[in-house]
This record gives sequence, structure tokens and C-alpha cells, in this order.
Amino acid sequence: MAKVYRNSADVLAEHAMEPDQRPKGQLATDSSNKPQQRRLIYSGTMPVPPQAELPRGTIQPPTNRRFTKRRVSPFNIILVLMGAAAAIVLYISNIIAVNQLVTDIHNSDLRLHEILSEQEILKAQINQMSSLEHVRKRAEEELGLRNPTDVPRWLSVDQNKIRSVEEAAHEH
Repeated sequence: MAKVYRNSADVLAEHAMEPDQRPKGQLATDSSNKPQQRRLIYSGTMPVPPQAELPRGTIQPPTNRRFTKRRVSPFNIILVLMGAAAAIVLYISNIIAVNQLVTDIHNSDLRLHEILSEQEILKAQINQMSSLEHVRKRAEEELGLRNPTDVPRWLSVDQNKIRSVEEAAHEH
């Protein structure tokens, strides 16, 4: 019956628990006598044996690569600098646009105050020109109209004459 493993750690733990059946220095082989590649886990605490101490006919096991600090490529540096430059340009253009809008709003407010002042002046002129004293003075000077000095008289109207005029107007 075949065993089912959940992950590679289970496989490695089982291989570690099995006794080693082969002589030292030989690689594990399967039933077809082809050498298999051993999976090595190297933590860096044990030095790799020198080539001279290995028995003849053995292959040196693979070792982990040395840790080297990853260098940042010039392309990435240029890319970051270009992105930063674009962000700075956008930020500065935004500040300039906002300043321009603030200036436009200020100028519009000044123009609004000028228009409101002119409107108040015109309202005052309308009120002055429409006052009764101004109208009376103009009527006397320009048109020659004067208030009557004598007392008004009552007129009497003959009702019979009014009826006869109305009848004549209906006939025509």
C-alpha cells in the first residue's frame, strides 16, 4: 500500500528516520540502477568536504549558493526617480492651478463689490429723482406747471344732458 504524504517535510522526515542501506559515498539508485539526485538540505553549519577526501567514483553533492546581497538595478533606480519626478511635477502644477483659481476668485469678489457699490449708488439716485420735492421742482421749472392758488369750485352737471348725449352715441 502506497503512503500519501501531505507535503515535502513529511517525505524528508521519513527518509531521515529510515536506516541508510547503502555504503557511504554512493548515491541512491532506483530499481533500474540509474543514479538518483539526492535532495540535500544544507544549513551552512557544516563545511563541505574537500574534493581530495572523497572516495573515487563519487560525485560531489550539490551545495547551496552563497548568500549575496541583492543589488538594485540602474533601471529600477531610474524608474523610481522618473516616478518621483512625475509626482513632483503633478504636485507643483496642482499648486499653481489652485493659486490661479484663488486669484480668479479674489478678482471676481472685487468685481462683485464694485458692481454692488454701483448698484447702491444708482438706487440712491433713483430714490432722489423720484422724490416728490424733485418732481415738483422739475414740473415748475421745465414744464411751467404750478399749484393753483384759488380754491377749487364744484361743478354741477345736468343729468338730462348726459342722457341725451348717451342716446345719441348709441344711435350712431
